[in-house]
Amino acid sequence: MVEVKVDFARCDANGTCAALMPDVFRIGEDGLLEQLATVVEDGRADELEEVVLCCPLGAISRS
Repeated sequence: MVEVKVDFARCDANGTCAALMPDVFRIGEDGLLEQLATVVEDGRADELEEVVLCCPLGAISRS
């Protein structure tokens, strides 16, 4: 399993992560990012890496 971390202080909720991994992230009705999962399967590590790289503010990381 790969741990997903969001720095909510940096996040501007632009929705890129929610578009790429909607089962892990979504934009709530209040316009803020919601993290739906804190881990993803190892087989999705490349998918998560794309999300990390596409976040314009560097608010998403993995460990």
